[in-house]
Amino acid sequence: MNENHMDENASGSELPSPISQKINVLKLPAKGLNVKIEPDADVLAALAKSMGVLSISSLSAKLNIKRWHKDGVRVSGPLKAQLYQECVITLEPVEETVNEEINAVFVPETSKLAKPAVTGEANELLIDAEGDDVPEVFQSPFLDVGDIAAEFFALEINPYPRIDGAEEEAQKFAEESASDKEEAKENPFAALAALKDKL
Repeated sequence: MNENHMDENASGSELPSPISQKINVLKLPAKGLNVKIEPDADVLAALAKSMGVLSISSLSAKLNIKRWHKDGVRVSGPLKAQLYQECVITLEPVEETVNEEINAVFVPETSKLAKPAVTGEANELLIDAEGDDVPEVFQSPFLDVGDIAAEFFALEINPYPRIDGAEEEAQKFAEESASDKEEAKENPFAALAALKDKL
């Protein structure tokens, strides 16, 4: 996954997600901080509504937050979830599974690594010379790791969920509709008679 994907919400401004969980990065232990995100049923319902899915039966993230260089923070760890969405063809519920590894770097707005790149694009940041991480900006000292988990989760949701066999069912329906139209075209009087019978 491309790490340079967080919006302002994940960086600590705008409205937080239902699983918002802020930490003070100035108080991080030397070995880092382990945070477990495992919302209850009510929070999962609110999250499902905000994500536009039918329901989320489970979600868990085990994150490690530790220092990255002088003033940055790295957030890493597994994210797992089970959810239900509407099939885009039949509208029946489709069960989906998310298994994602979160790995993102954040720096304060005042960091030298947060200076705009020479291209002039507003959201483009300088890449660290010692690695290939593209840091995201956050408003120090608080970083919302719940929002970060929610953003990664949202990006992994299938935008076009389909139940097994949905394409075949749609194709069959299309062929039957085309056949009915062809029959009506070839024998318009039969179609009129059928309509008269219905009336």
